[in-house]
Amino acid sequence: MESHIYWSPQQIVSSGKYPFTMGQIRHLLLHRHSNGLQSTVRKIGKRLVLRVDLFDSWVESQAEKKNRLTT
Repeated sequence: MESHIYWSPQQIVSSGKYPFTMGQIRHLLLHRHSNGLQSTVRKIGKRLVLRVDLFDSWVESQAEKKNRLTT
């Protein structure tokens, strides 16, 4: 059985791995159904957590999408 790593929004911000503020993460999570982030989010009770490997992929896909639009 494969285990996945899940981080809270606070862990995403405090990790230093991602250039997001808490306000930006909240905005992304609020609009997760329209920005494609829904597949990375798991809801446990009232809490939202993000699967780190899928979040990394989503971040990279945003950069690729921007590059396709500018070329």
